[in-house]
Amino acid sequence: MNLHVTMQAIRAPMILSCALVCVASTLASARPLDDVVASKVLKVVAYDDNAPFSFAENGEVKGIDIDLGRAVAKELGVNAEFILRMPGEKVDDDLRVNVWKGPLTGGGVGDVMLHVPTDRELAMRNKEAVIGNPYFQETIALAIDPKRIAKGSTFAAFKTHKIGVKMATVSDYFLMTFEDGALINNVAHHVKGVAGAKEFLAGETAALMGVRSETEGLLHSLGSKAEFITPSMDGIVRTQWVIGTAVDEKSRDLGYAIGAAVTKFRETGELTRIFAKHGVTYLPPPGS
Repeated sequence: MNLHVTMQAIRAPMILSCALVCVASTLASARPLDDVVASKVLKVVAYDDNAPFSFAENGEVKGIDIDLGRAVAKELGVNAEFILRMPGEKVDDDLRVNVWKGPLTGGGVGDVMLHVPTDRELAMRNKEAVIGNPYFQETIALAIDPKRIAKGSTFAAFKTHKIGVKMATVSDYFLMTFEDGALINNVAHHVKGVAGAKEFLAGETAALMGVRSETEGLLHSLGSKAEFITPSMDGIVRTQWVIGTAVDEKSRDLGYAIGAAVTKFRETGELTRIFAKHGVTYLPPPGS
């Protein structure tokens, strides 16, 4: 056997493998601010099917996070390019795939990821990413029919009135276990949020419980809106949380620039306008 030919046969797949690894590494590499500006493009990662924040409709990306991404890009003097991806099992997985390593199937990372919980423990676990730039406070709340549910009502009101909730959510678990199941007969489950919103608007339920921004967005898409209340929800570990951005730890200067833009938008009212466009009440992060 020709030793030279044999060695070539061995090297060929090794070289190909190295080339693929190098390409994947290049696609997943972080970009500092200067590189982003030089390229004239800011690659923004947002969640798919996450209305009213980010979703695709008729081939067009839409939502609050999409408008925010475009506004940030404009502030940096570049164009926005969007990558919509479905969430993984944990936010940690999303940070790895979208911020610092990239998906195993290829596609690379973004320059910034939006809608990231600004949670201290999450940040401590993920040193490769820098989480910050809080821009909105999410909260669990109840949309109510004020003719049937008073603003000062507690959950005891739903011993006699029906309340809608999306199945298999934190809100669902809370309602089903409230006072050892006292509300079970009046809890109306739905799988799709829009179905629950339609039932509420049709008067089939007196209230609708869930993440307020999602409920407001759904009602807005149906040409309506509602009053909201936030009664005590003892038993739910977290009834509100803050969302922000994440960048690769090697792109901190980009993160600072994005943070400056977000602060400007909050002070000028641009964030309020962006949220209002999608029917959502802007709730600023605490201390901002």
